[in-house]
Amino acid sequence: MKPLVNNPAWVQAIQDVLDLIAAKAYPADQINADPNTTAFSQFLAGTGAMLMWWGDVGSSARTSDSSVVGDVVGFGINRGSNRVYNRKTGQWEEKYNEAPNMAYLGWGIYVTKRVSSDEKKRKAAWSAAAHLGGKDLSLWTSAYPSGFQPYRQSNFNYDEWEKAGYDRAFVEDYLGSNADSYNHPNAAIEPRIPGIFQYYSVAEDELAKGFAGQYKSAQETADAIAAAWEKITDQIGRDSQLKLYRASLGL
Repeated sequence: MKPLVNNPAWVQAIQDVLDLIAAKAYPADQINADPNTTAFSQFLAGTGAMLMWWGDVGSSARTSDSSVVGDVVGFGINRGSNRVYNRKTGQWEEKYNEAPNMAYLGWGIYVTKRVSSDEKKRKAAWSAAAHLGGKDLSLWTSAYPSGFQPYRQSNFNYDEWEKAGYDRAFVEDYLGSNADSYNHPNAAIEPRIPGIFQYYSVAEDELAKGFAGQYKSAQETADAIAAAWEKITDQIGRDSQLKLYRASLGL
């Protein structure tokens, strides 16, 4: 189980950001901004031309009191690239490729093992989860600022969104982009393994160092991330991580 984060594709992605920083393409405070600042304080307020975010920002664009982009925003799956790295051949290929990110980490309704030993609490917890995640409440949380995005088949009923006050063109564009991402044959599934936030956190730390010029190159930055990930994998258990990762992919 070896990280791919320092292969040529990831190095190119880091280099692209470094080039944009050098060209002063970002707002002055962007490098140190957290995701909520980027989406809700900046993008919804009219700063920036494009945002890659969880699906909830779409409904917030129309319903949040702080949004000024509700009437002009459009939606689509994550942008693709005209050049793609083939890690099997080790070569770059000049062809268009799309791989929308299936980001599962965010708001959710969870029943933990803490209630498994108490049947009354277990039933109550599952009842609450079923209620909150049911057809009607899930539609409400998807259509209004809550942190949730459309995730049930029933959440994609255009007529119900119109009844909630959305116009048809907006609904078709917004829900269509979510559905196109969910159903894409080349969708990139986010890793579902123990310690995922440890991997993300250390990657963000090393990227921040690279963007600040503490590493000599994009490759050195990527190598630092890969080395840190290897340590986390060893700490948690390499064999166990590999087994759980394969299981999460249905392998």
